[in-house]
Amino acid sequence: MHNHQYPSDKSLSNIFETARSPSPVLPADPAPAYSALPDRETEFFLAPILNGKVGDIELETVDGKRFLVHKKVLEQETVFFHIYYGFVPVWRLSAQPQAASVDHAPGAHRPRENTASPLNSLLCLPKLLASHLSRSPAAANLLAQHHMAQVRTEPSGIPSSPPPAFDDLPPPPPPPKDITAPTPTASPYTWAVPETSLILTAFLSLIYPPGVISPSPTSLLTSLDMTGRVVRAALGYQSAKALSMARDKMADWVDSDPVHVYSMASFFKFGDLAKLASTRAVGIASEDWPEDAKVLMGRTAASRLLGLQHSRKTGLKEILSKPMEEDDHCCSCVRYPMARDVWQRMTEQLATRVAADSDLIELLNVDLRGGHCGECLVLLGRSVQRCLYEAKDLPRMI
Repeated sequence: MHNHQYPSDKSLSNIFETARSPSPVLPADPAPAYSALPDRETEFFLAPILNGKVGDIELETVDGKRFLVHKKVLEQETVFFHIYYGFVPVWRLSAQPQAASVDHAPGAHRPRENTASPLNSLLCLPKLLASHLSRSPAAANLLAQHHMAQVRTEPSGIPSSPPPAFDDLPPPPPPPKDITAPTPTASPYTWAVPETSLILTAFLSLIYPPGVISPSPTSLLTSLDMTGRVVRAALGYQSAKALSMARDKMADWVDSDPVHVYSMASFFKFGDLAKLASTRAVGIASEDWPEDAKVLMGRTAASRLLGLQHSRKTGLKEILSKPMEEDDHCCSCVRYPMARDVWQRMTEQLATRVAADSDLIELLNVDLRGGHCGECLVLLGRSVQRCLYEAKDLPRMI
């Protein structure tokens, strides 16, 4: 009998079998998804390393600098690249290896070819554009004239030449130098972007994890102008993460440059930031506004700020025009007229130079020397307190 504690001879024979070598058959072409990766011999201006790996998307700025970034980060943090790489592009479909042809008998039924191939889609593109343009009467006349010109030039009876094969088509032309949006090149992994190298570096530092490009995400936003350009880039790439951080960073310049912050916030339609900046910009006269800020904010935002200035100045002057407080002792006090003159002189001087952002704190700087009675000083203090409270109730922002 066979002892079950030991394996059978058949199982032992497996030890002496020759190891199966892997199949030497390799694909003729590399995988289409990696057939057009950027050249690693290129000297890149910035090539961040994320999780021990370099990037696979090349971005070329307007100043000629090249960046090698990670497609995964661009897809996760920007809607633009997420939509572009989320769908299967035509170049990837066209790079698929051709299926082996199967010989059919002369009388056998041939399967219907797929009419939705990338080549057919590209060849049908002019027809789609023509049908779209033909909706307008002017475009229809233009297409009709072009068709008649082709009929006259081509000899009758000779069909037009077939379209060239997809593989024989020339590559797309390089993007123009004055690009205003991310433009793909001949390689699907290389893009020409409208930002400079400094702006693109600051934008990438916002979407990459902290420490990969900069110690903190906003450490490269060193000026208001750069921050505004990064905001524009974040809107172009539709990156909510970069837009939120750059917008919050703009609040750091509200005290030092409120008019520019207000103009940028109005241009980018940041309502909360525009209201915050208006509390400081209301104190700057319109003739002192920078010209570029006037153009950037537009007429609507400028009229709102001017309206706030006008309403505050009108309200402050109305508050200062009110007389001093009175009580029963004023009729018998011989020093009350002197205190009333002090109040009138002080308010008239302040009304001529009051700023729109004033809280009337200047009323506290009053000279009380002159032998006023205690009751008159109390009335003077009540008058100042009334003005401070009423000035506090005036609108402070747009």
